[in-house]
Amino acid sequence: MKTLVLIIVSLILGLLSTKAQTSTTSSSKSSTRVSVSIDEDTEKESYYRTFAILDMDDDFRIKVRFMEYMQNDVKSYLVDQFGKENMTIDSGAYLWSKEIDDEELYEVKLKGNRLRINLDKELASEKQIKRFEQMGKELKSLTSKSDQQ
Repeated sequence: MKTLVLIIVSLILGLLSTKAQTSTTSSSKSSTRVSVSIDEDTEKESYYRTFAILDMDDDFRIKVRFMEYMQNDVKSYLVDQFGKENMTIDSGAYLWSKEIDDEELYEVKLKGNRLRINLDKELASEKQIKRFEQMGKELKSLTSKSDQQ
């Protein structure tokens, strides 16, 4: 009887682990949220940043919200990456976009202390995808500074 119960339990566990191994997911999400507050008698400082990378089958997205004093650094970085000639300014928002065959390849929008980047992976080359992934790493590093300059 003991052997029969052991065989049934082993069979059930084996089936469950097989089922768990066959399920796959094709998108990944990386997200970071940092919030630091210092409250002393004479000094008040606050630091925050949210950072999310969404790497899906069809799209690659970066969403960042950072300290306002970092806006010039982020804007300078984006101008270095995409150029001033491709930049459009609309209602205080900086926009870079590129289309291929009337379909949007990418859109980069910086408004205040918020940045959104969308890349269509179906239209992008492997080199462009790697470039945007690298930009995500560099933007994460750039916006992680907590000391004011």
